[in-house]
Amino acid sequence: MNWSELRNHLKGKVFLVGLTFTDQEGEIIEQYQTHGTVAKLTVDGFFKIIREDKSVFTIPYDKDTIKKAKEGEYREKMTGEIIKNPDYIMTWEIKTTRNDDFEDIKKRGYTPIPGYRGNHEST
Repeated sequence: MNWSELRNHLKGKVFLVGLTFTDQEGEIIEQYQTHGTVAKLTVDGFFKIIREDKSVFTIPYDKDTIKKAKEGEYREKMTGEIIKNPDYIMTWEIKTTRNDDFEDIKKRGYTPIPGYRGNHEST
């Protein structure tokens, strides 16, 4: 599947996203989960995920962070909300030195570095 086909394939899929915030030594500071439907995967490698409250959560595509979800119910730990049969699960570990970034990341999404181009390998 080429990049264009992959972008089309992932549109409309439901993702459960898990973020683990760690300090520079790898100690867990906080964990966060969210979910939504992929509105698009941009040409520069970012998912635009629409959540139930209609907010947009942006996160990079990286094939190593994504796995096909097994059929069933998944419960978000913080909210207790149950997500039935998501298509994919995506997990990221985010190393940080600034605690004030957490709320912004949870609200808007995660962009690892300016100019990030994503992992555009064919699958």
